[in-house]
Amino acid sequence: MHTDLSAGLPDERDFIVAECPDVPMWSENLLFALYDPDQDVGMWLHLGTVPGDWTMWEDSVFVMLPGHDGALSLKGYHRTAPERRPAGPGLEFRQIEPWKRWHVAFDGFGLHVSEAHMLAGTGRDGPTRRFAVDLDVECVTPAWDARTATQLASGAGDMESQDWAHEHYEQLLHATGTVTLDSGTVPFSGYGWRDHSRGPRPRGLPKGWGGHVILGCVYPESGRAWGLSRYYTEDGLITLEGGYVFVDGNFEHAKVVTAPRLVDLTYEGEVLPVALEWSGGTLELELQFDRALWTSMQRGLSIGKDLEDSGLMYVLNYGRCDWDGETGYFYCERSDHLNALAPDAHYGADGS
Repeated sequence: MHTDLSAGLPDERDFIVAECPDVPMWSENLLFALYDPDQDVGMWLHLGTVPGDWTMWEDSVFVMLPGHDGALSLKGYHRTAPERRPAGPGLEFRQIEPWKRWHVAFDGFGLHVSEAHMLAGTGRDGPTRRFAVDLDVECVTPAWDARTATQLASGAGDMESQDWAHEHYEQLLHATGTVTLDSGTVPFSGYGWRDHSRGPRPRGLPKGWGGHVILGCVYPESGRAWGLSRYYTEDGLITLEGGYVFVDGNFEHAKVVTAPRLVDLTYEGEVLPVALEWSGGTLELELQFDRALWTSMQRGLSIGKDLEDSGLMYVLNYGRCDWDGETGYFYCERSDHLNALAPDAHYGADGS
């Protein structure tokens, strides 16, 4: 069965723009988040243009090292030549076929933050370690477009009111290739998630940001998948929400019933509940994460625990989730003000 992975979006949405629109603080951002459960290596690889300085690209890289060996992180900036974009000083994304295939590469060094230091506080300058990737990426689900989702009965909020982007879509994926660490080069075969956003973006925190949840899970044996996104203000008002289920080649938007909010910093053992309503009924699942990475939104996504001020944290998790006896692999990111938790996420007075 042929599945349209673009979900009806034009191919130009999957390209980067050739010229910056005449919009203040306009930015373009792309992310690949990947985890190989056998190698126990997780990655969060982000490329974006600097708001207000469009030809300057930023690398932002997190790597979860195997065996509780902590994490690597780095940021770098480069005024990238047009023929190399999207790319920064070390990270490169190459589109091979719109909506279907990409190549992801990086070669450099990252700041090592031990697990003990991450649990104790935010990381500081210290020793660096080698890290390189050479990955072929295959998209395995159609694109979930945020604007489309919010305009359906199953969604909520809107894209226009977001001040971190005015266009945003997500896809789940499978990546194969190699990863090089200090210990040597190993094969990589993992699952994960990518997104692409465009529009005005503040250099600091988005105005009124309360928190968010993004989840996506792939089941390799059957090809099934599901995902969701929810964003809300400091008052708990949901400003953007939608979900999807992908079964037997059919992609269906779904209503988010339960999304696991970040309310505490947990390194292991936390169960994340999820529920989605779709034509197959209510899909209720429990997720167990294998890896966790804590970063501080107040300190530019510095790795570690930061409970000063409002305690605004950004947490990444990778793990497994069973659906009718089949094991899937999920990516999750959440944020919240842990010292000033908003009320439970809720809809506006009109239910939207």
